Amino acid sequence: MSNNQTPSTWRTITIDRFTFEPNAVAQASGDSFQAQLTVDSGNGASRTQRFFTFTPLFQTADRAIAYAVQQASEWMKQKSLA
Repeated sequence: MSNNQTPSTWRTITIDRFTFEPNAVAQASGDSFQAQLTVDSGNGASRTQRFFTFTPLFQTADRAIAYAVQQASEWMKQKSLA
């Protein structure tokens, strides 16, 4: 874990075959947080991890994580439409 990350990911969300890990990364200025989302699927050699970092900055880690959770939900909606 880098020095800019919060101490731990707040929660892990599993939907279908995907595991989502929302996180908040403190900016160097120390006054804002950026939302991050890891999407994990598969096992062994077929395991895939996707990492997303979102543009908006938030005043609190809680808000950044809430945004990442919202993006996970939107991501699943798009996957179900494919």
